[in-house]
Amino acid sequence: MIDLASRLLLFIKDFTGRGADAFYWFQDGRVQETDAASVVTFPGIVVCHDFWMIRDALFDSTGTLPGTIIDIDELRISISGIPEERLAREKRDVTALLGQYGAEQEVRDTYQKMFNKGVPFDGTVAASAAMAIAAMYLDLCAQASVEGELERFFSVEVPAYRLLQLSMSAGISIDTAGLSDKRMQAEHDYFLLLKDYSAKHDMPLETPSRRAIEAKLLKEGFELDEVSVEYLLEFVPHENDFGGDTIALLALGTARRVLGSLTLSTDITRPVVDVFGSRTSRVQLRSPSLQNIPKRYRSIITAHGDAQLGYVDFDQFEVGIMAALSDDEELKRLYAAGDMYELFATTHLGLIGNRKASKQLFLSYAYGMTRKALVDAAVSLGVDRQKAKEAFRLFQRYEDWKRGVWTEFQTAGRVATILGNHYRRTGGGQLTRKEQRSAVSQVVQGTASLIFKRALLAAASIEDVRVVLPMHDALLFEHTLADTPGGVVEAFERAMSEVLGGRVSGKASISDFAEREQTSSAPKDNEV
Repeated sequence: MIDLASRLLLFIKDFTGRGADAFYWFQDGRVQETDAASVVTFPGIVVCHDFWMIRDALFDSTGTLPGTIIDIDELRISISGIPEERLAREKRDVTALLGQYGAEQEVRDTYQKMFNKGVPFDGTVAASAAMAIAAMYLDLCAQASVEGELERFFSVEVPAYRLLQLSMSAGISIDTAGLSDKRMQAEHDYFLLLKDYSAKHDMPLETPSRRAIEAKLLKEGFELDEVSVEYLLEFVPHENDFGGDTIALLALGTARRVLGSLTLSTDITRPVVDVFGSRTSRVQLRSPSLQNIPKRYRSIITAHGDAQLGYVDFDQFEVGIMAALSDDEELKRLYAAGDMYELFATTHLGLIGNRKASKQLFLSYAYGMTRKALVDAAVSLGVDRQKAKEAFRLFQRYEDWKRGVWTEFQTAGRVATILGNHYRRTGGGQLTRKEQRSAVSQVVQGTASLIFKRALLAAASIEDVRVVLPMHDALLFEHTLADTPGGVVEAFERAMSEVLGGRVSGKASISDFAEREQTSSAPKDNEV
């Protein structure tokens, strides 16, 4: 794919939605107007910026998208190794970078105005901007090659990008008849949970702000210097489960907003998709962020026509990846034996019937909580102190691997997954605890993203499968044949096994995407 010829596409979007979008090829130093059909049938790589803006116009006109698309911002962000690049993208457009590639300030300013329909289209200005964009593309490809990111980007990110953009353009079917009910249910559930949350944790009767959560954590004796609020809420045990309750309330608040953003006037929605939406390359949807809807409200998403919905999810995904990367025999044994968290709870911690606490403790350990804090946390959950100490001595090979990741991050200034997707360190000196956790997270979660995208591509190659919605490490898809879900499970398992070199056998299964019976009580732990 890297050897395909490329051509730079410029466009001017018709913000009125009347179909008057304009497309231009940049060839031989000149800008030439073209049409949507020529764009989608171009046999090489279509290079552009802000492709999401013109995606649906191309699809509505032709019923498809170009075979290979590279959004130059996606390329830049995915090979940089700097998480802040993703956040900066929301605050600046491509013109802010073109000065590095020869575009004068006047050209950049005018091109930006043209793109936003502030001034009429000017072919000379467009050509000058296009020359800088073309130079930027070649420079980024050269950087990707040096950084070891070129193969991953072209073999995984580019086809996944095209697949998901095409799926989102086709639209996700929404049951508008049930949407109003779900909105009311979410409102009821949210305020009921908020009332209980406020009383239980002595918090104001309002959605807790980040500052309020931080103040509560400080009051409870937690240190925030080297840990994120998200880490403390998700991985560290709390008295009265403040962390779990806060996550549940915030998730329910997000669900209210997402449901409220859906319109009743049309039965499809077409989200914007960021295929490299996080530091670890996780796929994220926005406008609307359907991935953030808890199970109890997901029945608003329906299949097209006579198709059925299927939902495939990896089993014990993180544990399997950790076991394979570290080659830890005990971890591999627990992963292969069944539900690792349940087994760890019963056989090593003595926490009968408390899988949630077992998972929380193990992941706290896996991502770098100190031994003392870990044992103290286990004791607070009812684990015998000596048993807790022994339990976390079981994974010595994993411990050695984890320290190796830290050493690499400190000495090389970066860590990477099996196939690129590196994370660059910005500081110096000894690693902080936060940096240690981030390094391990990058390798584990970055590998997970790679596996998921390969599984996604494999599943999509099945003739009866239509991709509907990626859900982080799971996939909602449409099918018509009864044996298709089994084929999707096999594709997921095979992708995981292959990426991890057969060190573990991938596990996946079909499960419920939405609750079968709807209720009006607070969401369960596994629904948010």
